[in-house]
Amino acid sequence: MGGRRRRTAVVSLRDRALAALAIGISVLAALGVFEAADAHALSDAEARLATYRTLESDNLALASGMNTQAAGLATYVQALTLEPATLRELGDRDTLLGDYVTGSGQVRDSLSRLQQESAQLGIGAEERPVASTARAWQAWAQGRRDAAEAAAGHPLDPRLDAEGSALFSAFSAADQTLADHVRGAIDIAAAAVERQSARHNQIFYSGLAVEAMVLLVLAVAVMRSVVRPLARLTRTAEELAAGQETRVPYADRLDEVGSLARALAGWQTSSADMLSVFERSPIGICRLSTGGVILEANPSLERMLGYSSGELDGRPYRDLTPEVGHYGELVTGRRERVAVETRYQRRDGSHFWGSLTVSPVHHLDGAVDYFVAMIEDIDHRKRQEFDLLHRAGHDSLTGLPNRSLFDDRLEQALRAARRRRGKVAVLVLDLDRFKPVNDELGHAAGDDVLRKLTGRLGTALRDSDTLARLGGDEFAILLAEQDQAGAQATALKLLEVMEQPFEVEGQRRPIGLSIGIAVFPTDARNPAELMLAADSAMYRAKRNGTGWALAQSVLRLA
Repeated sequence: MGGRRRRTAVVSLRDRALAALAIGISVLAALGVFEAADAHALSDAEARLATYRTLESDNLALASGMNTQAAGLATYVQALTLEPATLRELGDRDTLLGDYVTGSGQVRDSLSRLQQESAQLGIGAEERPVASTARAWQAWAQGRRDAAEAAAGHPLDPRLDAEGSALFSAFSAADQTLADHVRGAIDIAAAAVERQSARHNQIFYSGLAVEAMVLLVLAVAVMRSVVRPLARLTRTAEELAAGQETRVPYADRLDEVGSLARALAGWQTSSADMLSVFERSPIGICRLSTGGVILEANPSLERMLGYSSGELDGRPYRDLTPEVGHYGELVTGRRERVAVETRYQRRDGSHFWGSLTVSPVHHLDGAVDYFVAMIEDIDHRKRQEFDLLHRAGHDSLTGLPNRSLFDDRLEQALRAARRRRGKVAVLVLDLDRFKPVNDELGHAAGDDVLRKLTGRLGTALRDSDTLARLGGDEFAILLAEQDQAGAQATALKLLEVMEQPFEVEGQRRPIGLSIGIAVFPTDARNPAELMLAADSAMYRAKRNGTGWALAQSVLRLA
């Protein structure tokens, strides 16, 4: 009858555990459903708020584009009143229309985005007046430009200008109405997100409390029926590992603890099987003394390192890898386990990457008896990782750092310069006369020029400088610890090495550079401002045909 009661108790314990687990899972599932639904509502509210904010930004971009186009048109019309000789000194027609064309493109893109976002938010009625008045002014602007060009020398027309001012005022009024509506909608949406977020947090923390209670109940049950018996069995296992004679408790129990006890009782009889595992394992395994000497190694490790059977026994482990600093921590108990990836040296002198795991085996008194080290050959995976890492930060055509890696190095250089109160120079380079090479000889020829050009530019730089390809025919150079004078000297060297034409498809093609120079902290305070200043200087150098130009300081213009 005693045996019958024990079996019934086991079944009851299991049933209670399963019931508690089912309750816990049900509670978690219910909480998960509520939380998922609430999170979805919160996500919808946040998405709507984000769309409104994007619409507000695009509306500002539209107004900015309209203003830029209007200013460009006024400048162009005024320029047409000048004498032909004076007009030619100001630049060609494309140069004079630069701001007008830029603003027109910005208006076109902004209107497209506004239409999509307004349709998504259901506020097309508020957006349509803005779009119609903007397009009306755009049509007027094109007509005004045509009229000014047709009236050579006498482009001024007060009547047309008054009509344009009226159209622009109509756009401004419609745009302000839309802006006010969007700002109000943003406030409402932000309040909705805040309410939804507060509710979401309440559901989340309530769920945590319920889950904690369920876990507490399960923990108490597991402690009484499993943890205490396992602790006793653990001590017994340590005694068996030390070779001591001891009796395994709980072997008469009919539950899982009893099964574990019976398995432990048969542990010593399976030592031959364990030895077989050591010998046949595909992973390299060895035992190491506390002094770092190899006591024995399995055949896989010997093959991995190129040694014959028994040749590794007695050899210092440091002869195989420099990763030996963890032994002291393992001996003193500061670390229980070491897992690292390190390089190993084979007998023939070649190297490979291995994944090393080292664990100590202790005496009963707690002192370390020896270490068990397991080494897996991961050389192929590591090489793939290094290759992917290199390709992520470098341009595939030239092998130069790409924009991402250049931005990272620029950020690091500026941090170092701030600490040392030093300077950093950035040069932005754009190629002149490169497009005809691509158009006339093909992209393969253009790629050949880019590769040759990379080699030339490198000869004018220091080893500490960073030359990067930002994309297309645009490059950038980072000069750490370099002031404006040093940057100018580098720019002159770069122009010098570009003086000789390039041999392409049997032709000699001259390729020039336009270089913009900006220096931290004189011209800018952060990477974005520094790149913008150098980029603007580059375009100024390209327009003026001077080869290089200094930045107009963002700080002085602010």
